[in-house]
Amino acid sequence: MSPDYVHRTGAPPGFKPVHLLVGVVVFVAWFAVLGFVLTHGRDHTSSVDVYSELPSGFTGALEAQGVTYQGLSPVDNGTQQQALSHLPALGNDNGGQPLVFRTSFTVAKKGGRPGPATPALMVVIPDPQGSDVHVEFVDPTTFKPLETVEYGASSPGTSSSSPTTSSAPSG
Repeated sequence: MSPDYVHRTGAPPGFKPVHLLVGVVVFVAWFAVLGFVLTHGRDHTSSVDVYSELPSGFTGALEAQGVTYQGLSPVDNGTQQQALSHLPALGNDNGGQPLVFRTSFTVAKKGGRPGPATPALMVVIPDPQGSDVHVEFVDPTTFKPLETVEYGASSPGTSSSSPTTSSAPSG
């Protein structure tokens, strides 16, 4: 018979027992990483559900004052601390837990048409008693305030102060 028709048995040519050991180590490491990934991350809030963290009536109250936002995403603790450290003191009556999100916002111009979308960090500071909500839109690089909105949470359409705009100096 010719060598093409003969079926070999045993290990392939050039095979060494160390190859089997390396294969087993790769196999075990693969399943260890897979097990770690699947078991960790449980009971953590999803970054997709950031909208549920906002006070009730939040979007409607901002829209009533001509401010809209889109594309909320969470920020890391360092960015959150920097944004909060650059904001002016809000007084003793507002000690709510601040929320900081990355977003873009627009302010309606005269005539009701929206202005250009501006990337920003949105800092939401609800009053612990639930009566007022303070919202600051700050520049994500300089942390200078771009827009400030306050509204009464009990009646989302009413405003305790009109929205004010302050432009960050360019440069």
